[in-house]
This record gives sequence, structure tokens and C-alpha cells, in this order.
Amino acid sequence: MARLNGKTAFITGGAKGLGAEMARLFAAEGARVAVSDVDEAGARAVAEEISATGAKAIGFRHDVTSEVEWTDAVAHVQKNLGPLDIVVNNAGILAVKLIAEQTLEDFRHMQAINVEGVFLGIKAAFLAMGARGGNIINISSVAGLMGSPGHIAYNASKGAVRLMTKTAAVEAGALGLPIRCNSIHPGIVATEMTRVNYGVGVVNTVSDAVIPTIPVGRFGITTDISAAALYLASDESAYVNGAELVIDGGWLAGRMTRAPVQE
Repeated sequence: MARLNGKTAFITGGAKGLGAEMARLFAAEGARVAVSDVDEAGARAVAEEISATGAKAIGFRHDVTSEVEWTDAVAHVQKNLGPLDIVVNNAGILAVKLIAEQTLEDFRHMQAINVEGVFLGIKAAFLAMGARGGNIINISSVAGLMGSPGHIAYNASKGAVRLMTKTAAVEAGALGLPIRCNSIHPGIVATEMTRVNYGVGVVNTVSDAVIPTIPVGRFGITTDISAAALYLASDESAYVNGAELVIDGGWLAGRMTRAPVQE
């Protein structure tokens, strides 16, 4: 249980859901963990929970759309936990709205968090890691690989994360910097965000329609994604770079060809 022993990891959007689960797992595997979120109380609560296990963790408020706050956050992490080894750009939002009902303000708000927040995280990581090197993990989505009705803003944002990831990996190599950058593309995972938007975890028509199209027969859970993040964060994935790891139970693989089984 020491796959990240001696490493410092910074996880955004860590107050709950995927971010909180990754923070717990990274700490259990030996990392010193920084948890940030606009929900300061939630971020601190996760850090305190981790600290109670004997691991080292800090939690603080952080608006990922602010470049100044990114600079301050990285300085805070390195002062309290040591040189930065891992950055997980996990903070993001989801809203479902048809194109004709989508306002420009709505669209821009999602890009500010889901795209600009990741860009700033990548930039901050490059500046902090430099020639020492490190590892960036960006949480995208299967929505970054396909279109879906009602998801024009979300699809655009997650598609951007996918390509920013590849650009960062290629640019680091071109500059001779030992920085890896990969993206994770979850399918539908049972979190508060998906429950609010899709009713995931609730017996309803959405769940009844979607689950039969997922080959493994269930929605994802947070540990499905955190385990993949751990692999990418560890030295075991030293030759994995610029990759997109889809974790969706096979949903995307069969989405265009598999129809719900009719009894």
C-alpha cells in the first residue's frame, strides 16, 4: 500500500464525489494530499478525515477559474506538503439543457470551470514541476468523445479537456520536461452531480433505459475511477502519456450498436 509513497498530490474539486475518493485512496497509498474546492468546509472535512488515519493532508478553498488563486494554491501546497508531483484537475460542473434553451452565459460559465480551470491547472503544474517533472491527470468524460442531446456545453468542455491533455503531453516532450499528462473519461458514475442531473441511483425511467445499454450492467462507482487515477499517478504507468482512459463499463464501445434487450 505504498504506490505513491513520498509523493505530493493536489486534487481539485475534492470536497465530495470522485475528488474525495481519489484523495482518500492516494493518501492510503502513501501520498501527501492537498484537497481543494470552492466548498471550503467540504475540502477541509475530507482532509481532516484523511489526517485522522495518520496520513498528511490539507484542505482549503480554491476557485479554479482564478489564475491568482492557482498561483497561491500551488505555493500553499508546496510550502505545507513539499514539491508537487501530481496534479489532478477534477473540478467540474454538469448541466443538461437543449441548444435552443442554452444561453451564452450558461455556456461560458461551464467553459470557465471545465476548460479554463483545467488549462490553469496544467499551466500551474508545468510552472511548479518544470525540469523536476511530475504527473498531470485531467478528468474528462465519455462526453468528450461523443455527442449527446442536451449536452452541447458539457460535450464542448470535455472535448477540450481531452485535446488539452494531448497537447500538454506533446509539448512537455518537445521541451524535454519529464511531465506526463493523461485524461480519464468516466461514463455515468453514481455521484451527487449525476443524481441531480440524471437521477442516477434512483429507480426511474432514465436508469431503466440506460443500464441495459452498459455491458457490465451497472453505473460506475467512485472507486472505479479512483483506481484508474491511482494507476496513472503511480510510476507503474511511466510509459502512459497523452492517453485517454475510458472507464464506462463498455457503454461507449456498444453505444451505437447495442440496443436494450427486449424481454
